Amino acid sequence: MELESNTNPSLLQRWSYGITKNWLASFAIIILLFLIVMALFPALLTSYAPLEVMLDDVLVPPSTEHIMGTDEYGRDIWSRLVYSARVTIYIGLGSAILAALVGIPLGLLAGYYGGKLEQIIQVIVDTMLSFPAMLLAILIVSAWNPNPFSLIVVISMVNFPRFTMVVRSNVLSLKEREFVMAAKLSGVSSGRIMFFEILPNCMTPIIVQGSLLTATAILIETGLSYFGLGIQPPDPSWGGMLNHAQNYMKYPWYSIAPGLAILLTVLSINIIGDHFRDRLDVRR
Repeated sequence: MELESNTNPSLLQRWSYGITKNWLASFAIIILLFLIVMALFPALLTSYAPLEVMLDDVLVPPSTEHIMGTDEYGRDIWSRLVYSARVTIYIGLGSAILAALVGIPLGLLAGYYGGKLEQIIQVIVDTMLSFPAMLLAILIVSAWNPNPFSLIVVISMVNFPRFTMVVRSNVLSLKEREFVMAAKLSGVSSGRIMFFEILPNCMTPIIVQGSLLTATAILIETGLSYFGLGIQPPDPSWGGMLNHAQNYMKYPWYSIAPGLAILLTVLSINIIGDHFRDRLDVRR
């Protein structure tokens, strides 16, 4: 009996098993944990304020005093990176959660009921997906006042069709299964069947999709900030820092710092998303 229980690990056990043996996933988790510390406790990691101007230290290269150098106003680049992490994680996670709250119910309804309701939802999804994500985000946000909340709404509008497609395809394969038919025969309501019988069996692809869309949301936010449609100056943002750094290409530390932060963040989230997919897939 003990052997049988070990052959059926939970989702958490399947995800955590072997994490210490996978050096790439371990590295990604360390990076994300460090980003969370940056977002929650920025004052512990830097002694400079992100908007502090030091005219005597304009475009100073990396040193013991300014580990990543300074920008054209003498502001400490490391400090601006640290304080930008909060808004980046806030927008990335917030937009992924909001996209899930919109896309998952639509996918459940489309896959479970089918018919005209499915056709209407499918038209909406196909229309949204026919535009490149960044272009659609630019078109929507250009009519709004850019701020973190509006960016979350805009990015979630761009990303929710991904959740809808994933959930719909899983519902189509699950709604004819024996446990669903048994729930119908016992008189359970359709809403309870969708949310308490079918949805729990869709959690693995939803978790994987959520991790990947978090990385996509961060890329969209940094892209919008780069084009001046995201976080507005003087508030720091990685995309905004890249935008300003392009005017000072002979000072490479200015552009390398935010570019490396974006690269490591998105890469780490994608690595963890792949690890989720590999460890939670029962067929593996």
